[in-house]
Amino acid sequence: MEDIYNLKAYVVITYYIFISFLIIAIILDNKKPAKSFAYIFLLLLFPIGGVLLYFLLGVHYQKKKLFTRLRNYQGEYVQTSNNKNKEGLIKIPGITQKIPTLFYNIDHVQFTVKNDIRFLVNGEEKFPVLISELKKAKKTIYLEYYIFNDDKIGNKIIEILCEKSLDGVDVKVIYDPVGSSLSKKAVKKLKQHNVEIKSYMPVFFSRFAHKANYRNHRKIVIIDDNTGFLGGMNITDKYINPNNTNLFWRDTHVMIKGEAVFDLQLLFISDWFFVSGKKIKPNQNVDFGSIDCQVPTSILGSDYGTDFQHIMEAFFGMITNAKEEVLISTPYFLPNETILNALIITAKSGVKIKLLLPQKTDLVSAYYASQTYLKEVLKNNIEVYYYTKGMMHAKTMIVDNSICTVGSTNMDQRSFDLNAEVNMFIIDEKKSLELKSQFEADLKDSYKLNINELLNWPWYKKALSSLARLIAPIL
Repeated sequence: MEDIYNLKAYVVITYYIFISFLIIAIILDNKKPAKSFAYIFLLLLFPIGGVLLYFLLGVHYQKKKLFTRLRNYQGEYVQTSNNKNKEGLIKIPGITQKIPTLFYNIDHVQFTVKNDIRFLVNGEEKFPVLISELKKAKKTIYLEYYIFNDDKIGNKIIEILCEKSLDGVDVKVIYDPVGSSLSKKAVKKLKQHNVEIKSYMPVFFSRFAHKANYRNHRKIVIIDDNTGFLGGMNITDKYINPNNTNLFWRDTHVMIKGEAVFDLQLLFISDWFFVSGKKIKPNQNVDFGSIDCQVPTSILGSDYGTDFQHIMEAFFGMITNAKEEVLISTPYFLPNETILNALIITAKSGVKIKLLLPQKTDLVSAYYASQTYLKEVLKNNIEVYYYTKGMMHAKTMIVDNSICTVGSTNMDQRSFDLNAEVNMFIIDEKKSLELKSQFEADLKDSYKLNINELLNWPWYKKALSSLARLIAPIL
């Protein structure tokens, strides 16, 4: 019996020595303080589970760092193709005059003017348009999704990709294995039809790693280098209403025809090099003479391999430049301190801010963590609305009826710092008002949150909310 007690003591001592080294490693890794504290908190509060979560979510494997550097080393085959310069920035009067300069300084991207933009509301609008454009492809189809399932709509798109490939179209597909449920049969079929398909940073535990870090959360399609799609909708049946989940799915996507597609093309080229090691030469000789629309548009991507949070910085610039109104729809509201302070200070300056969130989300931990942030914004006269018709999954922002954005980026720290994302930014009153009109329509299926509703929560819900807030940086 004494030997058993001695063994237990030895195991406990060994374990805490191990934990001590892990905590030192977390500190030396120079993560953001909030994120470091979140991991240390998990290790101390949940001895075994915390260790597993850290190795699942927190470790920066050298392979990831190496390939991320390769992917972002674009001077040889991307930046040299992008010959835009600061002197060529478009001039826009009024409140948005600073925005083009900001975007150029963030990541050397510019607003192009010759663009035709179409917003697509929900899967019922997106997929018929996407399928129609895919069928028109003559040269190339580049497709990249976080979720690509071989369900009814997925198989329909797979059939088209196979047909176009046999017709001589160069078809390339990137899918994220954590988000996607592509069967081996589906992947084999695509390969048999000469479709080049690659998984993004494969993992052995994809069925269980729904929130694993460093994922490709983008939803991109590029057809013949002149037509592009991006937004919040993946390829799976639940985005088409009615669906078999009995949950109405509210989302926004966008189709671009015009010069902005080139920057979307560069993002795919970079990701393709990451997953395959092969380079694609950007096509700079696309004729956009048939485009007679003038919509200043920019494409901005961000991911964990860069030193700066590009899309977060763009959001910050939009919010802090607002003079009258900021309208935001997002499925998750877990902002970092930068965005939270931007919202609060902007609201204190007299700008009207409205947040539109789902009443119920698919992530319980994120829901509880968001409540503490909502208390802060409500106390500072920011209006919060809960969408009651179903799942609000749209990721949009409209500022002063003049600039708007649609993309894959949630208003949370995971999107800002851990995942690869992409957003389109538009400086145009007509398109901004169009997106605002949809926002106002969604408000009719929502109710305004009163701070007393949160203050009157039972103590155990408040405790769960406070605990979830501590690990918000890694949710």
